[in-house]
Amino acid sequence: MSPLRLFATALFLCAVGAVQADAQGLGRDTQTSSSCQVAAIKKGVGGKHCNVAIPPSCKVAINTATKTHWADIEKSGGISCRFDNKLTDWKTRITGTCGVCQARQCTAKFTVYFDCPQNAP
Repeated sequence: MSPLRLFATALFLCAVGAVQADAQGLGRDTQTSSSCQVAAIKKGVGGKHCNVAIPPSCKVAINTATKTHWADIEKSGGISCRFDNKLTDWKTRITGTCGVCQARQCTAKFTVYFDCPQNAP
């Protein structure tokens, strides 16, 4: 095997190992997610928000790669959305908010991933 191919293979294996280690940190048995959606926002309308439900006994998972809350925002249309820092404490309330829709119609979905204790058998 050529040195370049050996190096590429080793780099690939390291990357795969890092991804697997990151995914295992959350623990599939204790992982869940919750989301809320803002749909059918008409052009020119802004200030829409929604609250992501926090499952009982769960806490927001931390993304080990970025050391931030494990959350995602999907959106369509010309709209900017974010988790509202004034209305979100990540323990008792999580609120997503969106600006003005620039397209004919916009949508947004806020998803948060949680770590929950395992239920006893």
